[in-house]
Amino acid sequence: MNHTFHTPEPVVLRVELREGAVRVLAEETDTTTVELTGRHGDPGAESTIEAARVEQRGNEIIVMVPKMKMGLFGSQSGITATITVPVDSSAHLTTKSADIETTGVLGDLSATTGSGEIRVQHAAEATIRTGSGDVDLGTATRDCDIKGGSSDVKIGHVAGNATVMTGSGDMVVDTVVGVLKVKAGSGDLLVKSGGAGVDAVAGSGDLLVKRVDHGRVKARTGSGDVSVGVAEGTAAYLDVSTVTGDVVSELQSSEEPQDGPTVELIIQSGSGDVVLQRA
Repeated sequence: MNHTFHTPEPVVLRVELREGAVRVLAEETDTTTVELTGRHGDPGAESTIEAARVEQRGNEIIVMVPKMKMGLFGSQSGITATITVPVDSSAHLTTKSADIETTGVLGDLSATTGSGEIRVQHAAEATIRTGSGDVDLGTATRDCDIKGGSSDVKIGHVAGNATVMTGSGDMVVDTVVGVLKVKAGSGDLLVKSGGAGVDAVAGSGDLLVKRVDHGRVKARTGSGDVSVGVAEGTAAYLDVSTVTGDVVSELQSSEEPQDGPTVELIIQSGSGDVVLQRA
């Protein structure tokens, strides 16, 4: 079933769908299209699609898909909602187990799922919540806030600040220009380039900051190793301690620099090693 609305300006999209998939495409267009299709020939899809509410209210586009009836042998494949909106539109997407994927440049985004995966190409500000699905955020031009129960998290570029909280799962972060705050129960964290600050707390798991040339790195781990690469020409102020691990540093002691870039390293580890090196 297809729906088309005249939307010459960015819209506010609201979607609720339990099982299946939500795909949002932001394009240079003056219309919003909504296509609902059943997945894998699910016999319960047709009646669910007919009962869905798809409507326009001013600059809002609302897509509400009801819970599907149980299929043969108790199986459900769900509904795929494919929605095309104008560039810079905001999106508020909620699912139970359906995956969420967006492409193109969106405005503010909130995406919530119980167990689906979330993949966002580009948003102004991103708020993401998942119980057990993985998260892949390409670009946020302002801030991002991500919380997951057991989720691997991948972040490309964040121009503002980033906050990430997970119970378990690995994280890979390319660049956060502002402050990156991470709290994790278990899982490794890789930060390719630190910005104004990295503040990480982990029960277990290794922390690697490949390169930092300003700001502050504050890390606390219970049993993981911590490794930080300080850019050449950058002075480092050190406050490093470990209970049973070793500390290895390539950074040479010197007098307090009069000018030039500096970075502050505050690192505490219970049983892990700490390695400080030049990047």
